[in-house]
Amino acid sequence: MIARGAVALVLVAAFVLSTRAADVPSLEKRCQSFYELLEHGDRERAATVWPDLERDLEAASKDLQARLDRLRDEVITSDGDIDELYHSQRWREPEVQSFIVGYHLAWVRYQAAQLTKDAEQKKALLAKAIEGFTQFVAMEDVPEVYAESLYGRGLAYMDSGDFGKARADLQAATGKSRTAAKAKLALAELDRKVSGKPEPPAQDPDAVLVAKLTDGLPRASETPGADKEITELARGLAARGGDWPARVQGIITQKLGDGTPTGVRSSYGLFLLGQLAVDRGRCADVPALAAAGANVKDAGRARWRPELLFLSGGCLLNAKKQAEAAPVLGELVHDYPDSPHAAEAAYLRFRALDVARAAGTANDAAFEEALTTYLSHYPKADGVAEARYLLGDLYRSHGDCAKASAELAKVPAGVYASRARFGVLECRVGSLSDKTTSDERAALAKDLRDFVAATPAKGDDASMVPRAALMGALVAAGTTPPDRQTTVALLAGYEQRYPNARELFPQVVETRLQARIALGQLADAEHDLDVYLAAPADAERRKTLARLGRQLADRARQGEPGERQQAATLARKVYAALVRDGGDERDSIQLADLMLASGDAAAARKQYDEVLARNDSSAEALRGAARAAAAAGDKAGALGYWRRVIESSTPGGTAWYEARIEQVSLLAGDGRREDACQLLRSSSGRSTTAGGDALAARLRAMEPEVCK
Repeated sequence: MIARGAVALVLVAAFVLSTRAADVPSLEKRCQSFYELLEHGDRERAATVWPDLERDLEAASKDLQARLDRLRDEVITSDGDIDELYHSQRWREPEVQSFIVGYHLAWVRYQAAQLTKDAEQKKALLAKAIEGFTQFVAMEDVPEVYAESLYGRGLAYMDSGDFGKARADLQAATGKSRTAAKAKLALAELDRKVSGKPEPPAQDPDAVLVAKLTDGLPRASETPGADKEITELARGLAARGGDWPARVQGIITQKLGDGTPTGVRSSYGLFLLGQLAVDRGRCADVPALAAAGANVKDAGRARWRPELLFLSGGCLLNAKKQAEAAPVLGELVHDYPDSPHAAEAAYLRFRALDVARAAGTANDAAFEEALTTYLSHYPKADGVAEARYLLGDLYRSHGDCAKASAELAKVPAGVYASRARFGVLECRVGSLSDKTTSDERAALAKDLRDFVAATPAKGDDASMVPRAALMGALVAAGTTPPDRQTTVALLAGYEQRYPNARELFPQVVETRLQARIALGQLADAEHDLDVYLAAPADAERRKTLARLGRQLADRARQGEPGERQQAATLARKVYAALVRDGGDERDSIQLADLMLASGDAAAARKQYDEVLARNDSSAEALRGAARAAAAAGDKAGALGYWRRVIESSTPGGTAWYEARIEQVSLLAGDGRREDACQLLRSSSGRSTTAGGDALAARLRAMEPEVCK
């Protein structure tokens, strides 16, 4: 009987699955329970379990394959990048899930063939198991899975009577350290079947193997090179299931210790127990073994201590205990920097600390030390680009742009190159101050614009490019004079180009709106203004609107003739929003002025009156209301407003004379020349200011026409 729980663990570890389909974990647990029934010799219960388990695994396999097919078809139909899909997380996750389900399915079918009494059913199950194992025999780049699949297919071929193919697979499996011992045993069984010899007494070969293991353990602990065969033998025996794992553990603990796992006084023995625990899916047992080995100072410590630490660190990582894994891996890196797994341990360590740091269970100092250690000890390792980027980004987050830029500049071409370039640009943006020259700002804006142009907004760079575009626009807006053209160029069509950067849209709209109004691109600005006004009001928005309102009002009065009407329309929207959001008296008067200028005298007068209801002495509101009343043909009302101006003004002053001129003009225009003339002459010689002198002169100049 062959137990397969350990192999399933190897598959999960090999493919590093981060997120699984909702039903895959439950299927794995059911498979593990099935394997345990076989290990304990409970074939009767196992025979009742496998049909439903096999059916559900097959259904899950089909569902996952359909999901992969849909993803592929969507990309092909849209003429997308199929290679990008194959490297993406959305493809990788269901692909790995399908591997796990398919691998379990192959072993469940093989074991089911040992349980069924129906010859035809057994034949069909073995054929399907062979087909399933064949998928994984192609995965030579995953050595553990490749070896176990060779071994499994060899067993299935042997049970199917195809002895030639069985021998080929089993002989290949003997060349793999993981399966060598058990494959040799299977080959011996194959030879017996081919020869037609009867099965030998069941205990004889086992007794020989047990004796070999017992006698070989001390030598394997002390003699370099003697461990390989004993390790394979121990793992092969334990993989038989049933009571064998406990028997093998007992042999190791009694021969090399006090009979308990943590009482073993041999570094090799502790490692072997750790490896057997991993094989059986009992990763939780390994950290205690690593802790027990801390004070074991034997001859094999330098060889086996780092191996056990690596197993322990890996198990803690699999359990999502990154903060606990980091010091275990750190011990391996610092104490055994040249051991076989040291470089990988150093990589896993800084990755673990990065995750723990995000969770608040590790600090930046430990993360920095892990990165610098990795880079100094293993400068040619595969993870150097990632480590350099992370170190530079750490310095950037601390505001040390000099160190950040120096580190990021060392990031080689590849997946982290764009991130590093962006990190340098972020640092430069963060370093802007009042001392930054306009030329320096312009150069930074150009570099950000070049980055946006050269970097596709997809994959890992999808979030960087929209941020770079907004930063470039803001930097360009801060040059002297502001480079509005660059701002608009970077932000035009932003929402369509970067639909996933929704959190940046409000700032994009505000920045683009200001640039377009400054450039006189009022038709494009109108849509931005509508979007901007639809957002919730706050103090900063009111300040921005006040500034934009003044600019638009100036354009409405003094701009190019063709743009004045549109400028006035936008200005009215701005001041209407300001008034609606609780603006001050000046906003209300400005809105009324715009209404009056656009010919809407009635609305203007109403707006002026609202101001006067709050402040009846507002000279600006009174003058505006008077003009609005006159424009609407209500000359009596206009005269009334001007009278209030006279009453509230200093006689002989500028405001007083302005009101007199308007009163005289209204009376004369209404045919009341006598009243107009009397009012004009009564106002002569009363000027008290220089401004009043000028207006008094204008009033005197009206006399010949009014008083004729």
